[in-house]
Amino acid sequence: MQNAALWLASIFGPFLVILGLWMLIYCDQYAKVVSTIKGSAGLLYLKSVGNLLVGFTVLSQYDTWGWNLLALVTLLGWVMVVKGVLGLFAPQVCHNMMSRKNNCKVCGFIPLVWGALLSYVGFIM
Repeated sequence: MQNAALWLASIFGPFLVILGLWMLIYCDQYAKVVSTIKGSAGLLYLKSVGNLLVGFTVLSQYDTWGWNLLALVTLLGWVMVVKGVLGLFAPQVCHNMMSRKNNCKVCGFIPLVWGALLSYVGFIM
């Protein structure tokens, strides 16, 4: 079971680092993406379904809680599931969270740190 967590961490760690860096460096592009998603119910639907699919895939492979860094993998799955459900059933909540002022810094910093921790787990631990 721990091998699945390490495998997932080695995939999502670098992915989140790259995503976080992009969000921090290209804040104006991030704002354009957010406004496009806000203006399109279809894009929000696809984003939400994608989050649900990936979140449930992560949880099907590793869903164990513990007092270690591997809990970040389980937490990632649950965060993605919650984001997917909110996007489908409460899209206004998603719009409000995405369009807050200075959101690109917070939205970039969180995946950057989370991805760095997951990369540490996946490649060094």
